[in-house]
Amino acid sequence: MFGRRAPRPAAPDDPAGAVPPDVPVLGIGAVVRVVPSDRGDQWADDPIGLIVAPGGAQLAGYAGAGVRVAWVVEFDEPAWTTDGRGPFERATVQSRQLVPVPMEPETVDAGAS
Repeated sequence: MFGRRAPRPAAPDDPAGAVPPDVPVLGIGAVVRVVPSDRGDQWADDPIGLIVAPGGAQLAGYAGAGVRVAWVVEFDEPAWTTDGRGPFERATVQSRQLVPVPMEPETVDAGAS
């Protein structure tokens, strides 16, 4: 009656732990741009930075949701908020305000030997 059930296998096109398509892939080492949001701090000039750590323990929706709600971002240049606070070298930023920055492939100089 109270025995353990075998885990249900995931469908091949829906692997376990898959990230929904509308959720950007963020993590430590990701280069991101901070964009405006209707809630949270408003950052001037959409600063760019590197995610260096998780944003701490915060509740998001329900336990075990698996989506981090904030990240610590270290900015390329000192960043300011639109209300004049700053400069900040790093800040905890909500995931909804972070957009991954596509990395351009390195070009090889044809004249270099």
